[in-house]
Amino acid sequence: MTMFPGGNSEVSERIKRLRLVRRWDQATLAEKSGVTQPIISKIELGRVDPTSEQVDAIASAFGYSPRFLTNNLRLTPTTRPWLRAYADASKREADARTAATTLAAEYIRTLGLKPLPDLIPEFGTPFGAAIDADHEIEDFATEVRTLAQIEPGAAVPNAMRAAERLGCVVLPLESELGRHVGMSVRSDDLPIMCVAKGDAPGDRQRWTVAHELGHLALHATMAPPRDSQEAHRMESQAHRFAGAFLCPAEPLLEALSDSGRKVTLRTLAEIKAEWGVAIKALIHRLQDLGHIDADHARSLYKQISARRWNKYEPVHVSLETAQWFERSLVRKAQADDLPTACAHLASVIGGNPRDLLTFADWSPGRDAEIVNITDRRRD
Repeated sequence: MTMFPGGNSEVSERIKRLRLVRRWDQATLAEKSGVTQPIISKIELGRVDPTSEQVDAIASAFGYSPRFLTNNLRLTPTTRPWLRAYADASKREADARTAATTLAAEYIRTLGLKPLPDLIPEFGTPFGAAIDADHEIEDFATEVRTLAQIEPGAAVPNAMRAAERLGCVVLPLESELGRHVGMSVRSDDLPIMCVAKGDAPGDRQRWTVAHELGHLALHATMAPPRDSQEAHRMESQAHRFAGAFLCPAEPLLEALSDSGRKVTLRTLAEIKAEWGVAIKALIHRLQDLGHIDADHARSLYKQISARRWNKYEPVHVSLETAQWFERSLVRKAQADDLPTACAHLASVIGGNPRDLLTFADWSPGRDAEIVNITDRRRD
């Protein structure tokens, strides 16, 4: 048997990465490849070098060419998502999604795609200094809005496109990750976020994009939360950023002042139609800004529950799609459509066209049920 040349740790890492993406344990990979589980374990741990026959068998099980597994490309480590220690999502699922972001980065680098410049600023210090005041997050979100080319005081026309203009690679999620409809990491120094593409209403999707931008900017120098208290603090900070990014304080309060009306569900529905932000999120935002008190907010939440709006609110907000990955693949392949581009490019590098397609395909899944009062207006 020919031994695959030693010293290539990327091979063992790539095998484990693809196994995690498939959500297989080592026994499943052993069954599908014919390579024993103890050998697979030793390969993934870097204790033995696989033979060329073993590489062939494992690559075939994944639907890849051996040359993809043996590529010498070395990626810088992927950060862990800022999720609360898998309390809301299983470790297996979080590991699978994290591995998928690394695989996406690997395709980007191997194919020579050119991401937009990373303009996401980092908040704080390399030591992860605490964020001391809410006004700091408000000011920081204003800075990020400017970098994303959003007009001062204006609603964000498309949150995903704003994230892409900041250099973020936005990947579709087929389903929620626990209670989360998004996650974000840096993989090979690329800011990458994954966002549910079909199961969540559009207003929740937009909030998720802004929330994950908050994590990428506010917590870039910080490790994932160690406990529930730390997780709550990080989530609250990302929520504050999302609110300030999507609904800057001054224009939001001016809109209420100009209307001359009280904060009611009807008023909030009209604001949602303009800003694309959920009614429940607007209530929380106005409470954060001190415009309504806890009793007022509690009353509004009770009214929402009485109307059974907890899951599906009035006012339709369209789901958004990312563009950069799809356009880059189609342009690179000089193809007429995305599936053709993925098939061609995957064959060039020995990849799997279906895997590549999942990173850029925003075809809608099951549409969320919406209670319509009025359609959201868009410029």
